[in-house]
Amino acid sequence: MIKKIALYDLRLPLVVPYGNSLGVLKEFTTIIAILTDENGNEGIGEATPAQPGYQEESPESIWEFVRKKAPIVLEMDLDEAYSYIHGFKDKFPFATTTYLTALEELKGESVLQIPEEGVRFPLVGIINPPAGESLEEHIEKRIAEGYKSLKLKIGFELEKDIQKVRKVQDLVAGRALLRLDANQAYSYDEAISFVNSVSPDGIELLEQPLKTDRWDDMQRLAKVSPLPLMLDESIFNINDVIKAGELECARYIKFKLMKSASALNMKKEIETARKYNIEILVGNGVASDIGCLHETLIGNFCGVTAAGEQNGYLKPKVSIFKDKLQFSQGDMVIPAGYKRELDLDVIEEYSRDSFIIEK
Repeated sequence: MIKKIALYDLRLPLVVPYGNSLGVLKEFTTIIAILTDENGNEGIGEATPAQPGYQEESPESIWEFVRKKAPIVLEMDLDEAYSYIHGFKDKFPFATTTYLTALEELKGESVLQIPEEGVRFPLVGIINPPAGESLEEHIEKRIAEGYKSLKLKIGFELEKDIQKVRKVQDLVAGRALLRLDANQAYSYDEAISFVNSVSPDGIELLEQPLKTDRWDDMQRLAKVSPLPLMLDESIFNINDVIKAGELECARYIKFKLMKSASALNMKKEIETARKYNIEILVGNGVASDIGCLHETLIGNFCGVTAAGEQNGYLKPKVSIFKDKLQFSQGDMVIPAGYKRELDLDVIEEYSRDSFIIEK
């Protein structure tokens, strides 16, 4: 049985503002759930909504959901609570992730277990120079940090995007793969112009060039694009995965835990994508320590080898884990014997609101 539920609505300031074609984030709004069972075991989960346009759920709607469900969940056993919350996942994937992953931890699901030997998981490096640092200096730092894949946000203005990609390709000079993320910004004609205006040399993929509902256009684009295409925002559930596979409109799919709503869902979606010979990426650049840890464990369990995008834990000025997840030579490092423990002092300091209920 669940004995206690603690909810926190955090604002985590970022070291460097994080921007894309949807807007700019100066802080993460991270809502976490801490569930404690009658034996004192603890399960945790988070939801960190990105800019409007990425997901339908707002910080306010997520907070309202988790608060309203707390008294109901508290009266259930783990299986009942999991089934109950899972019923809301299609409408509220971000909000339900907080409870479902916390419950999966409590239930001891193997997909979220930290291996005794630890984990090293390669990450993608973000090209986002801070003030006072040139693009060339920034790229040299990323490469020196050990990244084998680098990611550049595009989708701001077509001609400027093309020129910037060419410049970055020259600066990288084949020393790392380059991922391009348009965050739904292009029309079909703009996307065609873009893929035919940059060299495919060293480009790993082009992510979500079109709006999420432009499936026919994605299919048309995939047939002629010299650049491999990836879907992100279009994929929220297993039906989306099947649709992408049947239309053959993407070589890659990126899976994010807060869209899948649970670790078990994400595992099943990955397995389904592989049946269509779709290549797998995992990871969320807009997530705190909890989500990044969970995505790394899922990716490791599922045998994902491509560099992950669960680098959100590197962006805030503070960690909500007492023992911060490590980074070394382009990899997230979970050392052997790692015991994740929340830093409640940090959580309380950066909480805008909290709600605690117990038996």
